[in-house]
Amino acid sequence: MTPRRESIVFSDSGWEVEVHENGAKPVGPAWDKEFSSLLVRLEKPDRILKHDHRGEIGTLEIGDVRYVVKKFTFQSTRLWFRFSSVFLPTLGEIACRNSLSLASDGIATPLPVLLMQQKRNNMVVSSWLVYRFMEGEILTSDNVHEIVDFVKGMHESGWVHRDPHPANFIRTENGIATLDAIKVRHSRSRYLRAYDVILMEHDMPSAPDIYGRDELGLWYFGAKAGHNCIRIYRVIKNGLRKMLGFSRRDRK
Repeated sequence: MTPRRESIVFSDSGWEVEVHENGAKPVGPAWDKEFSSLLVRLEKPDRILKHDHRGEIGTLEIGDVRYVVKKFTFQSTRLWFRFSSVFLPTLGEIACRNSLSLASDGIATPLPVLLMQQKRNNMVVSSWLVYRFMEGEILTSDNVHEIVDFVKGMHESGWVHRDPHPANFIRTENGIATLDAIKVRHSRSRYLRAYDVILMEHDMPSAPDIYGRDELGLWYFGAKAGHNCIRIYRVIKNGLRKMLGFSRRDRK
C-alpha cells in the first residue's frame, strides 16, 4: 500500500513538512502541535549511524517506535544545491519520491514518514527525510546471490539501482530490501542495467556470472569501459585538487 501524503506548512519557522502515513500519525499523537519539540529530537538523534561530507544518518525513538532521520548536508553547505532548489527537486524530495515509487511497484525499501525542508528566500537550506526504522541484517559480499537476484528483479520491474553495494541491502523477515533509494532511476536502458552489474562486480567478482553474461551481451563491455573512464577522470580530478590544495569540506 502506498502511503497517503498530507502536506503541512509551518510558515512561522520556515519549515515545510510532508506527512506520509498509513491511517495513523507517524510520530506520535500530537507531533504537529509540538513541532518545536520534534525538531529538537531530530536535530540530535539518539545514535549517529553515518556522518560524512554528503550527509548524516541517525536513529531515534519516539514512544515505542524507532525512526531513521537522514539529513542531506549538501543541501545546507553547497550554494548550487540551495540555488537549484528553486526550480529542481531537492535531494530529500528525490529520495522520498523514489522510495514511494519503488514501494508502489512492490520493491521493498524503507518508507518515508516525514519530508522536512526549511526555506530561506525561496531556497531550501535544510532537507531532512524521516523513515520508519527497518529491522534486519545488513548484507555483505557473501550474500552475492541474494543481492544479484534483487537487483535483477528491479531491472525486470523497470528500475536500475545505480548504487548496488552490499551495505545498501538488508535482509528482513519479509525478504531483501534496498536501504538507499536516492540514486535509483526508472529506466529499461540495457547499458544502465549492465552498469549496475559492473558496480556489483567491484565488491562481488562473481556478480556478472550470476546475473548472466549472455544476457548482458556487449553492453557489459561498454559499461565496463564507461566505468573505467569515470575512474580515470576521478583520479585526475582528485590529483589536481590535491595539487592545488583543495579538499572536500566536512569530510570525516
